[in-house]
Amino acid sequence: MEDRIIDALAQTQAGIALFDADERIVFANPAWEQLITGVAEEDLIFNETELADGGMISVCFVKPQAIPLDKPNHNSAANDAKTGTVIIADDSESNRMVARRILQSEGYTVIEASNGQTVLNMLRRGVTADLILMDVEMPDMDGLHTTRRIRHMPGPVSKTPIIALSAHQSRDWNVIARQSGVDDFINKPIQRDKLIETMKDLIARSPLQKSDAKPTMPPPHLRSKSARLGRPHRPESLTSPVLDIRILEQLYSDAGDEGAKCGIDIFINETENRLVKIDKALSEDDLTTVRNEVHVLKSTSGTFGLRQLSELCETTQSIFEDSQLDENRILALSRQVVQLAPTALTALNLYSRSRNFSSDAHI
Repeated sequence: MEDRIIDALAQTQAGIALFDADERIVFANPAWEQLITGVAEEDLIFNETELADGGMISVCFVKPQAIPLDKPNHNSAANDAKTGTVIIADDSESNRMVARRILQSEGYTVIEASNGQTVLNMLRRGVTADLILMDVEMPDMDGLHTTRRIRHMPGPVSKTPIIALSAHQSRDWNVIARQSGVDDFINKPIQRDKLIETMKDLIARSPLQKSDAKPTMPPPHLRSKSARLGRPHRPESLTSPVLDIRILEQLYSDAGDEGAKCGIDIFINETENRLVKIDKALSEDDLTTVRNEVHVLKSTSGTFGLRQLSELCETTQSIFEDSQLDENRILALSRQVVQLAPTALTALNLYSRSRNFSSDAHI
């Protein structure tokens, strides 16, 4: 009877897994492995039932409106040293799309997560990854907190190579990230060659070789982030260009014409929605929402060459991080962000259209 039940579970299209009381996976049918590795978690439905001994049975389905991704070929990926499975954790859809295009063109299987908690859920449910690209600052659970949680997980998953991604250019951020347990640190906007080279180097090194190494944890009593890093003086005037063509040309080179165009379209759409949220939050004195949205806009605008907007968002965020919050200045700078962004988006849209027109003219 037990064999017949296992055979039936192996044939069903629903993903089914059994966990023990310590959240370790005991059994998973093939559909489970395919779904949780090939489909983003936000496109899945999990129905979980706790057992009397503290364990859990979890059943996984694809949401009806979601289009399942192609199922990865685990055997070919495992036998090809140039490929592997990578989790991209970033709260910006456009940032994830650009990174996904770069990695898929190199043969990697990509799993996306919009926040740190989703990454933890994936790993607990048995998703295995050769490497994680972790955005440092995400809402709810930031990338460094997520990294520390991963390093304390039981088993080999705790040794998964992690690359921290951040728009912060300060060397101090590099140091703080490494103290949290990341293996390397890359500044945004992502440079394709540097990213791929770093990934290949980390994946080539077996995490098990560092089994005796313990992650270095930050001191238990740290001063505030602004006190540790210091906030350099920033000019009130914006000196950077509205649109940095060099960054965009690199984006087209890294992600391809179609990938760059798709990324720009997604970025423009999500930024328009983000500006509405910021404007509404300002009218309601909701500084937490303003801070979160400005942070994401700082990162994404830098990725798509909007240097002036990125600089303004970085200045605004630095005021949020000050130990003595200057609300009047925050409000003034945030309103300036809302006023500048439409001009920057128009410039980006015009550049994208002109480049597409030039490409069509050569066909």
